Amino acid sequence: MKGDFARVSFDPTLHYSQVFQQQGRVLLEADWNEQAHIQLHLLRSLVRDLVGPCWAAGGGFGITSSTTNADGSSKPLPLTDWQLAPGHFYVDGILCVNEAACTLAQQPNAPTPDYGVADGKSGFENPPAGFALWLDVWERHLCATEAPRIADVALDGVDTASRAQVVWQLRLLDQPWAQQQLDDVTAALKTRQQAAGSSADTAAIKQQLAEVAQLRKGLDGGNQANASPCALLRQLLDARAAYALPRLRAELGPQESDDDPCVIAADARYRGCENQLYRVEIHQGGLAGAASVKWSRENGSVVFPVTRSDLGAAADDGSAQLTVTLARLGRDARLGLAANDWVELVDDRYTLGQRAYPLLQVIAIDLASCSVTLNVPKNTTPWPLDDDPRRHPLLRRWDQREAVNAQGVLAVAEGAPIALEDGIQVSFEAGGLYATGDYWLIPARVAGNGQLDWPSANGTPAALPPRGRHHQAVLGASGDNGGYEECCCRFDSLCELLRASSKTVPGAPGHDLLTAPALGAAKPTAVAGSVKRKRARAKPAKPGNPP
Repeated sequence: MKGDFARVSFDPTLHYSQVFQQQGRVLLEADWNEQAHIQLHLLRSLVRDLVGPCWAAGGGFGITSSTTNADGSSKPLPLTDWQLAPGHFYVDGILCVNEAACTLAQQPNAPTPDYGVADGKSGFENPPAGFALWLDVWERHLCATEAPRIADVALDGVDTASRAQVVWQLRLLDQPWAQQQLDDVTAALKTRQQAAGSSADTAAIKQQLAEVAQLRKGLDGGNQANASPCALLRQLLDARAAYALPRLRAELGPQESDDDPCVIAADARYRGCENQLYRVEIHQGGLAGAASVKWSRENGSVVFPVTRSDLGAAADDGSAQLTVTLARLGRDARLGLAANDWVELVDDRYTLGQRAYPLLQVIAIDLASCSVTLNVPKNTTPWPLDDDPRRHPLLRRWDQREAVNAQGVLAVAEGAPIALEDGIQVSFEAGGLYATGDYWLIPARVAGNGQLDWPSANGTPAALPPRGRHHQAVLGASGDNGGYEECCCRFDSLCELLRASSKTVPGAPGHDLLTAPALGAAKPTAVAGSVKRKRARAKPAKPGNPP
């Protein structure tokens, strides 16, 4: 969540049930937000515990892969034209809503990360012989620039509260994608094994490597006699979270002294002049060495709405200049732009596509025209920013300056400290598989002689997993005959269950199903038998073919 927050204090392991305001006390936005998180966590945990991690309500999110001809025969549809039914689907207790029937190619939150940017296609045009369909679900933070309707026009541009929006995308999983995922997870585990500090850790990682090897055998079609293809697909999607989730440690380092032997280095403390909420975010995903990271002292909340962008002609050295006209500049120097700042070009297509294009550096600012000039280095392709206001184009400022590469970001180097500023340094534990959008929040406080609000154990800063988790659910997979077989559970409402039971129980009233007599008349066996809980029973995948 890239909002202007003091901190994000909710921690499910503390098991808080309520936030109490006290009279005469300072009211912080973190308390308000924590109360909302507590209630949301309770609701989603209840839904997951009662029904399961992924399920559809009634016919919601049902797939129709064929159409009926005039003579009554069935005709298969191309994958782009498969119909996704409206309704509700729950993933880890998170409600996903499809407002209206749509095709896979025209789903409401397109483009997905599988979307073909170069050719403008949907990514479903040329499906492999075997594939699975799954839901990628996460919460997207929206400020007034990205969702103008949340701002009250009476305030004349002054923003107030922001919003979290549930985003779901129906995506395609095929054999090469699954193999690459397992290859990356295996490489991350081997890196972690080399850095293990005890024989117990080494043994645990060895067991995990064996589990991933078994998963690979299942993907290749071996040892699948009694295995469920749907269960295999769920394990594939959960592999990163189960075996290779990255972890970050934040701490304060002493300030280095100069060459004068009489100058002593300062103690480890936060040396900033203001309280800040630092955000460390993965830019380009992958393994260490390929992955990159960026950071912001304002939780990535400093944004500038864009009205126009113009890319100039290339210079003799191959570089170019991009002139971006903004609707407004920052309120002050702290929330504004300056020369040498690194900015990210963002619009809805970029966010929904989970892109990671190079950041660009500010070389000039024209206050009169409210425009900035960005340098586009040689062999660098900037994100083709959409000037359409309905796509909500914006510039987002990031604050890294030192040791950045040509793309304006820092390389992820595991085990080695990465200095941010004012004494703050972070380090990644060995053996992580990084994903674009993973992030960590570091509250820095001036009080207490400068400190970080970061958990520790026995005086050692804890290594924490990232926030911004994505949730996955398997919808179904293609069958051996080219059809489609569903993997998700389905449940009708209680009213529908009772109506169905009234048809099997003699004398049960059909007109007043929610009365006590109706509930008493419905036998448990009849109700249980009417539950529409359907799992696909797909045949085991053949060797060499994806499940």
